[in-house]
Parts: sequence; structure tokens; C-alpha cells
Amino acid sequence: MGGDTPRRTYKNPPIVEAVCTFSFASDSHWNVTVPGRFYELVRDEYPEEPEERSVMQASINTIPEARVEQVSLGSTGSRVAFRNKSQVLTIAPRNLGIHALAPYEGWESFRRRCLDALRSYGEVVGEAEISGLGLRYVNRIILPETTVNLSDYFTIVQGLPGEGFPGQLTSFFDRMEVNYTDAPVKIAFTWASDDQVADQAAFIMDFDLQRRGEIRNADVASFLDDLRERQRVAFESLIQDKLREVFDASR
Repeated sequence: MGGDTPRRTYKNPPIVEAVCTFSFASDSHWNVTVPGRFYELVRDEYPEEPEERSVMQASINTIPEARVEQVSLGSTGSRVAFRNKSQVLTIAPRNLGIHALAPYEGWESFRRRCLDALRSYGEVVGEAEISGLGLRYVNRIILPETTVNLSDYFTIVQGLPGEGFPGQLTSFFDRMEVNYTDAPVKIAFTWASDDQVADQAAFIMDFDLQRRGEIRNADVASFLDDLRERQRVAFESLIQDKLREVFDASR
């Protein structure tokens, strides 16, 4: 992956959250003691008081005689979060999440935390089959002006026919999912205007990559690097040099 795309680093990267997720097979070991035993291994790096929340899952039940579908929420357990400022680690039944909030710590640090967390998880539950590996980067891009020509900053644009609509696009939301042809990897890309930022043009660019199929522990590091490279190439393909100048500007 990557080809001739140079690896770039920015003074002000737009990353607001990076997330690595490990999913484990449904028959892998789990009980209520796992989060506590896991915390004993990671508490030196994540010293803040753990936070626990219920994990809810929606299910759809069809009622034939009424010809309707009923949506119900049920608890599937709890998710426990361990924190160290902008570095977060979450554990839930057969699921492990490593989060990096802004300011982004950099790939080398984040990668190490991902592999360390997986290693600690294995020490608690034993050998567990990894059924899924995910890497997600959420970017908030704030431009130094209120009205912009999207093509000045991005290689993709949003628009509508000139007839039948007002002249100025005020907000949008676009999501696409694409399967790679060279590996069992899918990327979901979401691009949207961000109305939470006042008096400036702002956008969200969300890259969510998932790898399925056989994932051996010995391959995790290389698969993680591969997902990061795919995300980086996708991101760089969507932005213009004028936007790169924004990321490199002194603040």
C-alpha cells in the first residue's frame, strides 16, 4: 500500500480521535472478573479511576399479525474505561478498544499501546481467537474562513443541480463503504459538514477500516500497520496542498 504517496506529519494534525478495536470469537473466555484482572495489569499506564457503563444492543422482532417490526434494547454487559488524560483503554465482553483523543499522541505511541493492550488481554483470558481488527480515524477540519470553495481544499466536492435548489450549500452528510480487492479489508468513509463550529467552515472526515478473516496474534502488528497505511493514503488522496498548509500553520 501507499505507492509513491509520501508519509507526511503535520504541526497541527486534524485528528480528534483514533480508535483501534479487537473483537474476539464468541466462544473465547469471558467472565465478570476479567475487567478487574485486566486493570491490575494496565493501571500503571492508566491510573485514573475506571468508569463503567452498560453496553446496549438493539434487536428487531417481527410481529407478523401486526405486520410491524418492534425494536427493543437489551443489555449485553458493561464496558469499562481506563484513562490517562487523552489516552483511553476500554474493555467489554470479547471486545477491546484503544483510544487516542486530541492532542494525538502519534502513531508510534498509539501503535505500542494497541499491542501492549492486546498482550495484557491475552495474559488474563488466555489465547483468544481474534475475529476482527479495526482502525478508525476521526478528523475535524476547521478552515480559516466562513465561506469556501471546497475544491480549493479537497479533491472531492459536494453539489446539486443549478436549477431547483438555492445557490448556497449550507450542510451535507455523505457516507461510502468500499471493499479492497487485495485483502479482506473494508473502509467506511464519512464526510460531513460540522455545524458545531461557529463562524468558521468546518468538516468531519471519518475513516473506519475493518479487517476480517483469519487474524493470528503473530500477524496483528503487520495488519495494524497495513490498516494505518491504507487510512493515510485515503486521507492524503482527498486533500489539496492548500489544506496541508492549514495543518502546518503556526498557531
